[in-house]
Amino acid sequence: MPDYQHLTRPELLRLALEKDQLTDEARLELDAEINSRRILPSDIEAFQDESRAAQAQDDRNVGLVTTSSGHIGKKFFGSKNRTHDARFRIEEYDTTLWFFAFWFPIFPLGSYRIRRLFRRPWNLCASDEFHVLQKFPQRNWEQILGTWIKAMLALMVLRFAVPFGLHYFMYR
Repeated sequence: MPDYQHLTRPELLRLALEKDQLTDEARLELDAEINSRRILPSDIEAFQDESRAAQAQDDRNVGLVTTSSGHIGKKFFGSKNRTHDARFRIEEYDTTLWFFAFWFPIFPLGSYRIRRLFRRPWNLCASDEFHVLQKFPQRNWEQILGTWIKAMLALMVLRFAVPFGLHYFMYR
């Protein structure tokens, strides 16, 4: 049985907005906690409106836009300081927003702390919807260097493995 007494008011309001994803037992417990704190439906609606406005502002600030073909644009690459809350199925991590071309990071635009619904790495169909929690004043150069190294290794593999593979299969 879930225990919601430890949650702060904003955490409780956020959970109330995602009530349809809870089990029946968890919904009853959540309703009991909301009633004990005297939170009204109008409080939940006001919180939802504030959350939407804050998310819209975050989206405008970050400017996550890609071209229609998806070959050039802005995208988050990398993750550090990952935390996972299995109870609420969310994860938070530090990442870097990159200008990318043809799926390779070109130039880092900034470092952020983001939150999103937890998804396993092999689940490619999961949503990439996230919430920006914080923009860091400095770029995370350790993460940036790691991303550039991985991109260069991928390019080297393509450069040498593809011709080798073609040669191997053609003259086999």
